[in-house]
Amino acid sequence: MSREHRKSNGSAHRLVQFTDPHIGSRPDYQLLGLDTGRTLDEVLRAIECEQPQAEMQVATGDISANGSQASYQRFLQKMQRVKTPWYWLPGNHDEPARMRRAAPARSAEMIALGHWRLLLLDTSLENEICGGLSESQLQRLQQLLHECRDHPVMVLMHHQPVPVGSDWIDGHMLREGGERLLQLVTGAPGIKALVWGHVHQQFDSRLQRPGLEDLGLHATPSTSVQFTPGSGPFSVDDRLPGYRWFDLRDDGSYSTGVERVSVSEYSVDLASGGY
Repeated sequence: MSREHRKSNGSAHRLVQFTDPHIGSRPDYQLLGLDTGRTLDEVLRAIECEQPQAEMQVATGDISANGSQASYQRFLQKMQRVKTPWYWLPGNHDEPARMRRAAPARSAEMIALGHWRLLLLDTSLENEICGGLSESQLQRLQQLLHECRDHPVMVLMHHQPVPVGSDWIDGHMLREGGERLLQLVTGAPGIKALVWGHVHQQFDSRLQRPGLEDLGLHATPSTSVQFTPGSGPFSVDDRLPGYRWFDLRDDGSYSTGVERVSVSEYSVDLASGGY
């Protein structure tokens, strides 16, 4: 378990993020030898037991392994155990239109949690592994930031907006619109953190902003296969699945930590050269 603490005062609202479950259409689907449906079940069970104070959960993309309707139905069945409000956003393996049709109430662009506002971005590009934001999306984000100017803001997405230090996955980061996004968040004092999935590993850093508080940067382990931090070519890690929690305080401060889950069986092809 690891934690980052930022100066805080006041009551906190617990948010849980999990990411990249890669659910297949069939119960026997495996990713690099791993039963992703089973590991998601065990992560959700751990969240239920370990995070009784959680007020909300967000799944940050690659919900599906193949974007199929059947995979989203499997995911929704598994999420029936979740008692808190929850939302999802698409990743590069997803089909955003199918997600919206499968569960319209789970897709949102802005969510209130206490005094905070969570902005959920769709960085998926059709038939691309890397991510992007169109000019219209960036204009909409700018509008939402103006609407949220009196609130602390967290922006959640799938693709990493900054390199995480693993060469191969950093080749598939947020490209189109990425520089413009960083310009927007650098100049917006209300934004406190950028949060993403995609990289299948923990990452915590800060972006310095002249004249403003540093911006928190956070990536989260997958509920399925893990990638090796600091790797050059594709590399699978032997670390366990996990999730991330945030305590969001109404004064705009927050704390965060990553919890690894000891799943009952974790068998991954560590020699794989890709998927």
